[in-house]
Amino acid sequence: MQGLEQRPAISPTQLFMLAFGLIVGVGFLIMPRGAMEKAREDAWLTVILAGLCAIASLWLITRVARMFPHDTVFDYNTKLFGSIIGSLLNVAWGLYYLFFTVTGIRVMAEVVREEMLPFTPVEAIIGAMLLVIIYPAWNGLMPIIRMFESGLPFTLLLIVMFFLLAYLHADWAELRIPFQEGVTPIISALPQTIYSYLGFEVLFLYYPFVTHKDKAFASTSFAIAAVGLFYAFLVLGTLVTLGPDVTMSQTFPVVTMAKTIEVVRQFVERAELLLIILWLPLAYTTHLGFFFSSAFSFHRTYPRLKLRWWMVILLPLVFILSLIPDNFIDMQTWSDKVGLVGLFLTIPYPLIMLVCIAVRRRLGHFPPPRKDGDVT
Repeated sequence: MQGLEQRPAISPTQLFMLAFGLIVGVGFLIMPRGAMEKAREDAWLTVILAGLCAIASLWLITRVARMFPHDTVFDYNTKLFGSIIGSLLNVAWGLYYLFFTVTGIRVMAEVVREEMLPFTPVEAIIGAMLLVIIYPAWNGLMPIIRMFESGLPFTLLLIVMFFLLAYLHADWAELRIPFQEGVTPIISALPQTIYSYLGFEVLFLYYPFVTHKDKAFASTSFAIAAVGLFYAFLVLGTLVTLGPDVTMSQTFPVVTMAKTIEVVRQFVERAELLLIILWLPLAYTTHLGFFFSSAFSFHRTYPRLKLRWWMVILLPLVFILSLIPDNFIDMQTWSDKVGLVGLFLTIPYPLIMLVCIAVRRRLGHFPPPRKDGDVT
């Protein structure tokens, strides 16, 4: 099992691609609506502020991970919280990534059915997506990262060029001087916006495999910053092409923005179809990474069962769970709950771990921090 027996070795560039590919996925189709519901014309500021919050959370995660440079979060959960609580937390990580995959796959299937295949059963769409996901995941983490490296930059460039055409008919009068309504609307829109940045917390899982650990924070921070610029670009685009009122009334405002591009419509009857074709690889990378992370989490918690067997078990489970919500609104409720768990794992959770480490050091259970930079 060549991708599974060999220990992964993730370079700083590969870590950047992994983080970027996991963060950017389904969320950006919906994110402008959530940001503008409270921040309206200042939504682009909320996006930037959410990115800064994500980088601050990443700093906490990196600080914890550097204290256990050769262990994954599943190893030091049991060291910090004991075998029972630690095992429960490990299972929670696996379930978190499992339901992240479930919600993402269902939203992806709903978009494809609504815009491309209206007469195709959602079961068939989800089944086809899952079969495509398990193929590259079968041989481990490194083939997934190499797929991110080969496809993400070109796909992202095409999407940016596509939406630049929407700016040709922008109504810049929709922009206004920031903070006219104060900072409260901007801050109140933060929780919904931060959901779209979830994914960088995989550093908890894969930090031991990073070759240059001193560059892990910088590489992942650059990935979050790149995502933030991309999100701000889309939010500004929906603002100046659709306006805040229309954006808030649309289920997928980014898809609606694509429908306003007249240049593309001269060559393609439906411009949004071209967007969906470009968007599918981005969504695919997110689901692929989270599905593998779920199997990896359960494998690390229960190592007697091989990683591939966990994939075989989880694949039909994802299929069944993704069909439970009756409609897109129910699925959004699921997504919000998964997002809340993600917020806990990225902010309070590393803070709790840092407190536990400090207490155990005072009790003499952990050695003091080293000064060579490997452990802080």
